Amino acid sequence: MLVSLNWLKEFVDIKMSPYDFGEALTMSGTKVETLTVVSENVANIFTGKITKIEPHPNADKLTVCTVDMGADERVIVTAAKNVFEGAIVPVAVDGAVLANGTKIGTNDFRGLLSHGMFCSIEELGMNTDLFSKEIMEGILILPENTPLGMDARELLWLNDVIIDVELTANRSDCQSIIGIAREASATLDLPMAGVTTYDTVESTNQIADYLSVRIEDPACPRYVAKMLKVKKIEASPLWMQIKLQNSGVRPINNIVDVTNYVMLELGQPLHAFDYDSLQSQEIVVKTTTNKKIVTLDDKERDIDETMLMITNGKVPVAIAGVMGGENSEITEKTSLIVLESANFNKGSVRITAKKLGLRTEASSRFEKGVDPELAGMAALRATQLLLEIGACEVIEGLIDVYPSVASLKKVNLDINWFNTFVGISLTIDEIAKMLTRLFFNVEKSSDYVLEVEVPSYRLDIDLKEDLAEEVVRIFGYDMIPGTIMGGETMVGGKTPVQKFEDALKNILVGQGYYETLTSSFTSEKRLHGLNSQLEDNLIPLINPLGEENSIMRHTLIGHQLEVISLNYNRKNPFGRFFELSNTYRKNTKSGELPIEEQKLAISSYGGEDYFELKGVVELLLEQSGIKYPDFIAGGSDYLHPGRKAEIFVDGIKLGEIGEIHPVVVKNYELPKRCYVCQLSFEALFDCSSLDNKFTDLPKFPASNRDLAILLKADIPAAAVETIIRKNSGDILESIDLFDVYTGAQIPDGYKSLAYALNFRHHGRTLNDNDINPVIEQILGELKRSFDAQLRE
Repeated sequence: MLVSLNWLKEFVDIKMSPYDFGEALTMSGTKVETLTVVSENVANIFTGKITKIEPHPNADKLTVCTVDMGADERVIVTAAKNVFEGAIVPVAVDGAVLANGTKIGTNDFRGLLSHGMFCSIEELGMNTDLFSKEIMEGILILPENTPLGMDARELLWLNDVIIDVELTANRSDCQSIIGIAREASATLDLPMAGVTTYDTVESTNQIADYLSVRIEDPACPRYVAKMLKVKKIEASPLWMQIKLQNSGVRPINNIVDVTNYVMLELGQPLHAFDYDSLQSQEIVVKTTTNKKIVTLDDKERDIDETMLMITNGKVPVAIAGVMGGENSEITEKTSLIVLESANFNKGSVRITAKKLGLRTEASSRFEKGVDPELAGMAALRATQLLLEIGACEVIEGLIDVYPSVASLKKVNLDINWFNTFVGISLTIDEIAKMLTRLFFNVEKSSDYVLEVEVPSYRLDIDLKEDLAEEVVRIFGYDMIPGTIMGGETMVGGKTPVQKFEDALKNILVGQGYYETLTSSFTSEKRLHGLNSQLEDNLIPLINPLGEENSIMRHTLIGHQLEVISLNYNRKNPFGRFFELSNTYRKNTKSGELPIEEQKLAISSYGGEDYFELKGVVELLLEQSGIKYPDFIAGGSDYLHPGRKAEIFVDGIKLGEIGEIHPVVVKNYELPKRCYVCQLSFEALFDCSSLDNKFTDLPKFPASNRDLAILLKADIPAAAVETIIRKNSGDILESIDLFDVYTGAQIPDGYKSLAYALNFRHHGRTLNDNDINPVIEQILGELKRSFDAQLRE
């Protein structure tokens, strides 16, 4: 919000430098972003009246003007087209400095001396965005009652300092000059001047002959209306225009400028309707079934039944709290105006403005919340200003529809609690004084409790903690002594799950894999690229960032393939990646939150094959204390049909591993061979054994046996190993498949698997009587299960 320091000084006598004031305001909780002088360089520019204009004898495009400066007269040669006799203009005299730093002196123009120059808006350093093209192209023409010889810096407030204040959403009361003035008054402990309003005693209720107001929706807590007869629509006075301009608002005409002026001054948005254009003697605040409205910016907007409208009983004439309608706009022909000063629910205005994509000065205030008590005061203030500038005559009477008058909040503040809560020691009188500076009404209900009545405009105060914050910011955050944290502290540490995560990552990093971090969002296109149908448990986003990020991911594989594709297409010859992240799916239980499942994805390409990735996974499982995993053919459709496997431990599925399907390779623009593995982190953790215990070195020798088995070629070696382990008791130390043979001496459709078995007992040396029964039991079980036999 832009605040004019000169305007602010009309309410609080601020004598310190602008920088020091900005620092003080910031330290009391109202953050000042920047301090900017309107036109810092301008000097020696004064007002003058053109008394005579003559053509230049030696130049067709130049005119010679005689200018009355009040104390003297001087001749100015100019090429400006908009000057005329009687015009009062800013004159840069000898030694003047323009906004861009240019110095002005006496110059010779084709044989005639010009003792200065006339100034435009740009040369004065004023905000060019707030003036029309016609004014910008010529010299600035000042009002005819402007004093002569007056310094333009003072007249046009070029020496004013514009304070850019950053307001938090809860401080809606500061969205005005009065609001900032209250903050300045409390911060500096200075008195504050009030606002003059219309206070004439009216003897009739003449407005009732013209208008009635009805509220049909509770989103409008209060509606105040005042009617005035227009005397003349013209430019507003210079002092009002300057205040508006220095607040970033473009002057339009005396009626509209007054509504903007009061909004800036008090924080209450106003709107003026052309009474005759209403074509009705009533205003009804309600939602409507109408589908269109043309607003004051000449744009047709779609409206719906959820949007609160100001209507004439039949059609909308304004969007409540946002913008007026073109069908009730003030024009040069307007003779009667209805001045609206209403209060609207902040949620209603916020939703409407968002739906329409239309944010105005009014809506930005209503969205944060406006005090309903302001409505009456603002209407009377605007009335007083319209009378003061001679724009209108008052129609007696005031319409004030206020169904539920809000009572003032009262909050108790225990002084002992406050001092303990903040960590300082203040007396009850000191705290009461600070709250009084902030315009709270304070009474002592006991020796240590204050009863605080909250002003209606402080919508942010509800709790004793809110009052504590108010006291502290006036006391000074920098005045609170620093102390060491008290109480008991605990030594921090990671949970077993976190330690397990770190262990997995360390193992993979040690094997040369790089950790990735990808988005939790995906899209239907990416999922279709995985050669599979969309599942029913996907979670679509209600308000996605775009089509590419419209679904919560249920697998990490798609993102891992994108990482591979990116690296491969950037000419990286090989890559190893992993990611440990959440996936998401719908909860089948009604009303329950979605299920988040943590998964570990491992991927590689270039220089590796399936068995190398399988070896890394086996190492990962071994280091996690998981023994004897089963790799069983099968898996998802994104994997190659003949090169994939599901991983089980004791009947629990951990995940799957395999080569990427050729169709998916094409969809994701991948290298010909790439491999992935996806594991359930929860299953991994549940099956892991992290308690490593020391085992003595063996004292007795091992006994080795080689076992060659002849069996059908489609029986996996893992199934054979499982039977060998189950039938070896506790004396089998290790098993190693060292040969797979097909060919001569092996029947078609069969294969030979040769295993090296290592047996050992920790209490004695084994002999043939210990080992031979085990071998026979193994062969017998293999015969029963797979019709396998010992190869001769």
